[in-house]
Parts: sequence; C-alpha cells; structure tokens
Amino acid sequence: MSGETTVRHEKGSWHFDGVLHVLGERPATQHNRYEIAPFSEGARSTHWSSSNAALGTLAGRFVLAGDAILSFYASPTGRYRGYECIQRHDERRYSVRGAMMDEDKVVSTWALELTAA
Repeated sequence: MSGETTVRHEKGSWHFDGVLHVLGERPATQHNRYEIAPFSEGARSTHWSSSNAALGTLAGRFVLAGDAILSFYASPTGRYRGYECIQRHDERRYSVRGAMMDEDKVVSTWALELTAA
C-alpha cells in the first residue's frame, strides 16, 4: 500500500483528504474526504463526517484513548458500520487496525503500519 494525506485546519472545521493505493492481485485506489469538528477544550471526543465514492456519506466519532484514537462510524441508514484504532508509536509511526461491516457481514478488515515521510 501507499498513500497520501492532506490536513487543513480552518476555524470551526478540520479537513482531511486521503488517497490510498492498494497494490497486489486486486489493485485499487480509495479516496476519502473527512470534515472533522475540532476538539472542544478538555474534550476526549469529537464528531466527523466523510464522503466516499463507494459508500456514500459516513458519520462518526473520534475518541482519544491514551496513545490511540478510536473511530466509530456508520452510514445514515446504519447499513455500513465500522471501527478503527489508530495507535501512535512515535512522531513518525502509527499502527492502524479496523473492520467494516455491511449489516452483519464483515466485508473488510485491515492492519496497517504507517510511517510519515
């Protein structure tokens, strides 16, 4: 895998744009765009929404948990749901684990090691 992300902090909103290139037997490219509500003073969680060409709109929540960010999300109808844990090891390295479901069927799981360029 390879990918690129861009984060913009604006007053009242953070914008995260990402592209993920999956290599191998079934190559694919996934684009995600998130709008994140900045954390309020002292808050341990915040809301986000995203648009994805394959899934449509998703709404979720980021929760701070020690050295990790937990993310929970769902589509407006609840058909698609998912969970992700992003754990920070140091300034440049993160581990990501996640799962996505279509109703009660697991459609995707992932385990990634991320390194900043």
